[in-house]
Amino acid sequence: MTDREKKLLIALVKMVDQYLDNYQDEVDSRSMSAGEHAIDALADFGLMEVVNARFGRWTEAGKKFVAENARRPNAS
Repeated sequence: MTDREKKLLIALVKMVDQYLDNYQDEVDSRSMSAGEHAIDALADFGLMEVVNARFGRWTEAGKKFVAENARRPNAS
């Protein structure tokens, strides 16, 4: 992953964290097109897996990426 890709992925992960619903390791796109595209894009980089058209699940690599780069300080 290039520095440029990493920078974009951090921004995308932060948007997912802020605007989509999280249930443990699963993310609900809330049937929003932007959320669905975010899950698909993160899956392309191995950070999420697509569960179905609405839900995604963080992979182990995704959880590590979030913890190292993008987690808000007050997020659980």
